[in-house]
Amino acid sequence: MITEDAKAVITLASRLGDSKRPSLSPTEWNRFSTTMADLQVGIAEIFTDGFEPRRIPGMPDRIAAKVETLLGTAAAATVEAVDLERYGIATITIVDDDYPGCMQKRLGNLAPPVVYTVGNIDLLTGDGIGVVGSRNVTEEGKATAERLAVEAVRKGRSVVSGGARGVDSLAMNAAFMAGGTVVGVLADSLQARIRKPSILQAIHDGTVCLLARQIPSAGFTPHSAMARNKLIYALSAVTVVVATDHESGGTWAGASEAIKKGNGDVAVWLGAGRGPGNEALASSGARPVKRPQDLLSQPGAPETTEQLAFG
Repeated sequence: MITEDAKAVITLASRLGDSKRPSLSPTEWNRFSTTMADLQVGIAEIFTDGFEPRRIPGMPDRIAAKVETLLGTAAAATVEAVDLERYGIATITIVDDDYPGCMQKRLGNLAPPVVYTVGNIDLLTGDGIGVVGSRNVTEEGKATAERLAVEAVRKGRSVVSGGARGVDSLAMNAAFMAGGTVVGVLADSLQARIRKPSILQAIHDGTVCLLARQIPSAGFTPHSAMARNKLIYALSAVTVVVATDHESGGTWAGASEAIKKGNGDVAVWLGAGRGPGNEALASSGARPVKRPQDLLSQPGAPETTEQLAFG
């Protein structure tokens, strides 16, 4: 059951119903919802007859104009959210009880108002171990990603990663092979991912949760990749960068932003298989790690299944 408040968030902060809808960004949503709250007006009031966003005191004109446009396609957005439920895809809004609290706490005003999930949402606790890195990685780097994932499983933690080729898919598959659980934060189509038989089996078994910020039908974009990176760090107690290029690429950008914004505990691998930018990332503030057990023994990160089709 989608509440009226959730329908309001979906209407204003998602692109369901029409991928070209000018949805409110997280900061715009925060400004809108804060203004409404200050006036003691519930967000579901947008659906009442005579609601005029331009007449709300303190509402910026650009946001009011967007809200007016978005209200014209409110029904289509809600209908698609209901349709997604038939495929097992949940549309979770920031006003729902099952919205991951760790994302709201760590991202603040930048937390996405709407996310889409499939699988076991009980895994979205914020205490997983993030494992990220470049798509192209050495054999030693591959082995490191797998060792880190297995150690996370041994400590009873989910592995959190992005499902991309390279370090991401290696770590996630290693976690499944070790009998663990995985949170996959996607930058591509959630609908396409859940068509894979191995993913469907893991969903049935409760060993995976897939999450995306973009609408489930959307494909990969550089913007969705950067948005994904923020969520990986926000959903992890500690995230280790196995290999990164020096001052370039999505892995470097994601880690640098997390360090700057204080989004979780950022660690960087300095053992065998490290990338050309790893030392520089450590100099930028990432915590250096040379053994898997060192990563997992830090504050905030206490201590044989089918391989999935990631990557």
